[in-house]
Amino acid sequence: MSDEETKKNALNQVEFYFADSNLPFDKFLFSQTRKDPQGWVPISMIASFKRMQPIRDAIGEAGIADALRNSASLLEVNEAGSHVRRTKELVQVPDVHARSIYAKGFPDEYESLQGELESFFAQFGKINGVRMRRETEVPRKFKNSVFVEFASAPEMATFLKSASAENPVEDGGHGIAFKDIKLQVMSKPAYVEMKMKEKGIDPNSRSGKGPRKFNAFRELERERNSGSHNAGASRTEPLEFEYNGKTLTTHPDGSIDAEQVVFPAQSVLRFSGAGKGGSWKDLKDTLTTLHPTSFVEFPGDAESGAVGFREPVSDSKLEEIKGKTITVGGQPVVWERVEEDNAKDFYVERAKFRANFLLDRREADRSAPRGGRGGRGRGRGRGGFRGRGGDKRKRDAPPQVGAAKRSRSD
Repeated sequence: MSDEETKKNALNQVEFYFADSNLPFDKFLFSQTRKDPQGWVPISMIASFKRMQPIRDAIGEAGIADALRNSASLLEVNEAGSHVRRTKELVQVPDVHARSIYAKGFPDEYESLQGELESFFAQFGKINGVRMRRETEVPRKFKNSVFVEFASAPEMATFLKSASAENPVEDGGHGIAFKDIKLQVMSKPAYVEMKMKEKGIDPNSRSGKGPRKFNAFRELERERNSGSHNAGASRTEPLEFEYNGKTLTTHPDGSIDAEQVVFPAQSVLRFSGAGKGGSWKDLKDTLTTLHPTSFVEFPGDAESGAVGFREPVSDSKLEEIKGKTITVGGQPVVWERVEEDNAKDFYVERAKFRANFLLDRREADRSAPRGGRGGRGRGRGRGGFRGRGGDKRKRDAPPQVGAAKRSRSD
C-alpha cells in the first residue's frame, strides 16, 4: 500500500473515532477530549489504538498528522502536528437503533477481519460503523456476529430486502453471503425483541436490560442541569488547587500553566506487548502491590500503555517489576523507562483534567440547593478518583491482567 493510500486510511479511521456516530458513545475518547479546555487530544495516543498501529508503523505520527490536516471540516491539527481536535459541536444522530442490522455467521476472528467486514457492508450503502460483537469475559472472543449501522434507513431497508429473498425470518433472512457463507440477517430492533422473548423479558421493563451504556449527550445534559458547564463569569474566576504537592491556579479559559506542574523524577514506565482484553484496573491493582501507583494510561484496543508512580522508580525496583512477568490480556509485557520530557506530558494532562473536574464541581456546588450538592457524592470524581483495595493475588505466581476496560487515572 502506498503512503497516500495509508494516509487516506488514517483520515477515514480517525474521522470515524471523532464522528457523531462514535465519539458520544466512546467513554475513553470522549473523556480525553474533555481533559483539555480546547478539546485537543494527543495524536500519539490516537496512534496507539489497535487499528492505528499498522498505520503508525508505516507513516509515523508525523504522517498521521499530515493525513488529518486533509479533513474537510471535522478535524483540526495544531501547528506542531502533535494534537488533533474536533471542530464541530457534537450532534445527536437520531434513530441509530432503527438504522442498524444484526448479522451472524462470520468465521472466527483473524487479523484483517474487521477491515474486510467494513468493505463487505460498504457495498450495500454508506456505513457509519461495523461493531464486532464479543464475549464479556476475557479473552473477549468474537461471537461471529456484528451490528452494522447504516447511514440511511432506505439503504438499510434495501439490504434487509435482499436478505429476505432467501428463507425470510424476523425482518430479514439468509439471502446475503460473506465469502460463500450464508448469513443470518435481521434488523437490530427485531434481534433485540427476539432475544428478550427468549429470556422472558418484558420489552417495556427496564429490568433485564442491563446497565446503561455511556452516552455523552446524557452526561452533558446532566452537567447542564447541575449548572456545571454554564458559561457564567464564575467559571472564569481563578481556582487554586494542589497537585503533586504544588499549588496550581487556573486561567480564565480553564487552562493551567504546564511549567508549574511538578512530578516525581523517574516515575513513569512504558509497557508494550499487551494482548486483547487487558484491564487497566487489574494492572494498577497488581502494580500497587509492588510500588505506590498513581495512574495507568491504557487506551482501549491498544497493545502498549504507560504507568505513573507516586515515587521514583529505582533501577532495582524496575528490575523487580520486570522480574514479575506481569501479563496484560494474557500476554507478558515488556517494561522500559519514559524520558522525563515525555513523562511530564502525562502529568500535565492529568493536571488539566483535575482542573476541569474541580471547576465543574465548584459550579455544581454554587448551583445546588442549600444543604446539599444535589446527589453528587463526596470522595468520588469524574474518572474514578476513589481508592481501591489491595491486590489479593498470590505473589509467587505471575500476575494476570484480564477483562477489558478503558484507561483511567486517579
